[in-house]
Amino acid sequence: MKRSLKILICAAALIVLAIFSCSADAVEAGTVNAESGLRLRTAASTSAGTVSILPNGSEVIITEAGAEWCKVSCGSAEGYMSTEYLTRADTAAFETPYTGKVTASVVNLRAEANTTSTVLGQLVENSEVVILGVSGGWYHVLANDVEGFIHPDYVVPTAVMSSDDAAPASEAAASADAVPASSDVSDLRERLIAFAKQYIGTRYTYGGRSPSTGFDCSGFVYYVFKNFGYTLNPGASTQMDKVTVIKKAELVPGDLVFFNNGTARRASHVGIYIGNNQFIHAVSPGNPVTISSLDGGYYSRCFVGGGRVLPTA
Repeated sequence: MKRSLKILICAAALIVLAIFSCSADAVEAGTVNAESGLRLRTAASTSAGTVSILPNGSEVIITEAGAEWCKVSCGSAEGYMSTEYLTRADTAAFETPYTGKVTASVVNLRAEANTTSTVLGQLVENSEVVILGVSGGWYHVLANDVEGFIHPDYVVPTAVMSSDDAAPASEAAASADAVPASSDVSDLRERLIAFAKQYIGTRYTYGGRSPSTGFDCSGFVYYVFKNFGYTLNPGASTQMDKVTVIKKAELVPGDLVFFNNGTARRASHVGIYIGNNQFIHAVSPGNPVTISSLDGGYYSRCFVGGGRVLPTA
């Protein structure tokens, strides 16, 4: 009887130990290794929908790794990518850091990527951190000016940080995980416009770059295009410098439209052309994201050029 009791106690102890030793999958860094870009899909299947197409060299965070597919985060977008076209590393620094948010009530910021190292401080739920990279399956972060490490169970990436050194927009063409280019281009433009229209009515906030904070004109363009793998750093003039400038007659849905109200800069306002002489934009303080006509008095007078980011069929 005593022997049986000892066995049961030992078994119970092992179960408890197993429970407290288990954790979520370690995170990895991933880099797109497909010359013409790689699809981010809604599910782990080549028949699943496309969230976006990321250019070659794009950095992602791998949250779940499988033999054929990886679940990844890229900015605020999440989906699945073919393992065949991802270069993976369990320790790497991101060229362009991410922002992240703490998900636990209280979490330790550690000196090293393990649970026995020195605790540098504690962060409460919803605290924001900068994700600098991954190390041994943990996030390497900057929090309150202190660098340390947080287990991936307790933080989620929320966006890719803006960087003046970010790679310029590149063409997303067909890859091994893609449909023919002409169909792909048309689909990409349609999806981008549909995505932008979701935010009609979002408030205007100067310097805003997300639905939660609100948008200004270039912040709206930045947010929309970033979700499809294109980095256009905010600032209407900055964005105009990054694109191929085209005439009004050449505009197709998914191109950009630029305006200048008389400033010395190249552009003072920007929006996304959606066809039929209309465009969607974050208007001005007190005026949320909406659709306007290029024939409108101000927009007709102040139009200074179109901008092409996406490839054409």
